Amino acid sequence: MIDDITIWHKRARQEPTEKDFNVQFGCHIEEFIEMLDSIIPEYSEAMWKAVNELEKFANGLKDGSRKILIGDREGLLDALADQIVTAVGVGVCAGMDMPKAVAEVNASNWSKFDYRGYPEFDENGKIKKGERYRKPNLEGFY
Repeated sequence: MIDDITIWHKRARQEPTEKDFNVQFGCHIEEFIEMLDSIIPEYSEAMWKAVNELEKFANGLKDGSRKILIGDREGLLDALADQIVTAVGVGVCAGMDMPKAVAEVNASNWSKFDYRGYPEFDENGKIKKGERYRKPNLEGFY
């Protein structure tokens, strides 16, 4: 499962740059915010402010107005691996079929590539949803 996702990213960015890292980190934060939006019916004022700041930070990373550097490579790798494990755990605890869902989302991501199997990027370096794109069908997995 992770191998397929890794291949997708390596096809998308054969030699990732610092900008690519920042855009991808911004996308990662964006997905975290989408998760919060799916589970919290109403934000408290403090939570709303925190999510708003996270969203501004993610947008800055994606548009190049902000950047981050890796200070501790081992710590980052550990945190990313833990996030994968805990994300799967959340889905399992919620009664969701995580292997099938991840496979479906990955297949949807591949549909962003053009007919030759390569991505197109927007002005900020994020992969665009091209004419072949199809939204993931998660019906039956939740």
